[in-house]
Amino acid sequence: MSVLTAVSNVNWLAVLVAWVVHVVISLVWFQPAFFGAAWVELSGKELKPATRWIPAGLAAHLVGVLALAVIANLAYATTLLEGIALGLLVSIGFVGTMLAGELVWEKIPFRLFLIRLGDQLLTYSIAGAILALWR
Repeated sequence: MSVLTAVSNVNWLAVLVAWVVHVVISLVWFQPAFFGAAWVELSGKELKPATRWIPAGLAAHLVGVLALAVIANLAYATTLLEGIALGLLVSIGFVGTMLAGELVWEKIPFRLFLIRLGDQLLTYSIAGAILALWR
């Protein structure tokens, strides 16, 4: 399958649902009762978003889920395990390696790296499962 075919075969309703789930899980993940308090402690920042960048953040979540949908089509992923595996592959292979740069260059604490990566592992795995099952 070509990339253009994979893009044209995207199930947009599945992308929309996976995107909403991805955003909601991240919002819950960073609540103080879960990892938000630790994030505040480790990052030294307030748990308040820069409101002017919220649209860009939502768009970034959408682009990530859309890219995962194209990869799922290219991989012919149609099962729960295949979707989860693709989500893990993307979150480790792309997001995790980018976050690792923060360990080196921004010198963030390793626990902060794990909190950020954990969010991505969970959200992309669930999004991958939705996208694979709903092709």
